[in-house]
Amino acid sequence: MADIEIGEVGELEIARPPEKLIPTLDRTRRVEPMGTIAGDDLHIFLREETLKEIWIHSNTRLDRELGGVLIGDWYSWKNQYWLEVAGFVKAQNYLNTAASFTFTHDTWSAITREKEKRFNDKPIIGWQHTHPGYGIFLSSMDTFIQKHFFAQPFQVALVLDPRQETMGFFQWKHGRIANCGFFYIYDR
Repeated sequence: MADIEIGEVGELEIARPPEKLIPTLDRTRRVEPMGTIAGDDLHIFLREETLKEIWIHSNTRLDRELGGVLIGDWYSWKNQYWLEVAGFVKAQNYLNTAASFTFTHDTWSAITREKEKRFNDKPIIGWQHTHPGYGIFLSSMDTFIQKHFFAQPFQVALVLDPRQETMGFFQWKHGRIANCGFFYIYDR
């Protein structure tokens, strides 16, 4: 992310841009840009509490990859997509090592039950996993997962490196998976 500084959100340190908050019509809401956006990038709005939940889960194991799915809503207009990441369901019954994370049939069953319980009919809009100590990128297996299970133009991958305290989104752009160096944090 370009031109950012570290700031605190509660107990969580996340990257903060030097710009001011974006005004909204609802004065009770706060929206903060994180990074630099290209004109054709996916616009991702990430709920602050969801980001905290993801970081807390990501820090529970620093020796193995962890993951889950992102829940929310998506909107489109003239081939431009906006995502609202409003929730997170951590994976259970998965296979993992220090350098891999695999969803199993049992993982998907548990995710489906938890999603229905907590988020009703909101769709899965992407997935999240960690690369503890390895940095922010999609491996060949991550790319396979994105292409085969998260292939809709609005579905994203979020990678966190809890050891380096970095994160990044990946999006579909012109039919390919590309880094998306920008998102917004919002609160309710």
